[in-house]
Amino acid sequence: MIYGYLRVSSDEQDVNSQKQGVEQFAKDKNWNIDKYITDEGVSGGKDPDKRNLGPLLQLLNKDDVIICSEISRLGRDLYMVMDILHYCMEKGCIIYTVKDKFVLGDDIQSKVLAFAFGLSAEIERQMIRQRTKEGLRLRMKLGVLVGRPIGRLSENVKLDAVKDKVIEQYNWGVPLRRLAENFNVDRNTISRTLARWGITEKKDWQKKQRNETYKDEPYKVVNLDMQKCIQLISEDKTIPEIAERFPEYSYEQVYDTILCNQELNNLYRKHGQLKLKKK
Repeated sequence: MIYGYLRVSSDEQDVNSQKQGVEQFAKDKNWNIDKYITDEGVSGGKDPDKRNLGPLLQLLNKDDVIICSEISRLGRDLYMVMDILHYCMEKGCIIYTVKDKFVLGDDIQSKVLAFAFGLSAEIERQMIRQRTKEGLRLRMKLGVLVGRPIGRLSENVKLDAVKDKVIEQYNWGVPLRRLAENFNVDRNTISRTLARWGITEKKDWQKKQRNETYKDEPYKVVNLDMQKCIQLISEDKTIPEIAERFPEYSYEQVYDTILCNQELNNLYRKHGQLKLKKK
């Protein structure tokens, strides 16, 4: 089988230019593309199993071919690119990149090229992460809570509570998509959780997702006067305004306490946070 893989990272971009290049590449080799796999508006930083690329990799057999525009279409993380290449090598597949003019198979040259361009993509991604962190710090200074509420139960924790039932249905042969529907989670969550439990084999590219935060050090939570804080939040005060009412603490301490306290976090999102969003 010969697959064409196309990916653009935003909805404004068009995959047609990539498709034309892939089709011309196949035509020059007298090949026919058997199937196109497309990810539109999807970041290359996402794990393959969160993209259409994941199911494609699972379909691969020996001597199958993947043609893509360039190596960065596969991913923008060094280790992710290397894992994908390693997986394809084990399957006996070959990846062709049109713009880079690379043939990535089971040879040392392919590994060196994949490492070099994967490293370039990783450097670019690290720069993006740094800019993201700077943007989050600016939002923090404005009083906007960044990230999901601290302490909220994740889907993984919810599944842990019904672990026996999930495993039982999986052993019955219930498809992953149906399992996801039965337990009201995403199919990829079911897949990752079964791998985490050791029920299925973990894919090389399945990595723990990071929660973006404005800081690298631990949160500076303090014992604020809860009643006073709740009253100020209920009055639609923003965190900069609330911090002024607690001069004994730094702005960051007040911010982190509201961010990490589930009750204050949820209440603030309905008041001060909403007020800031309307500006």
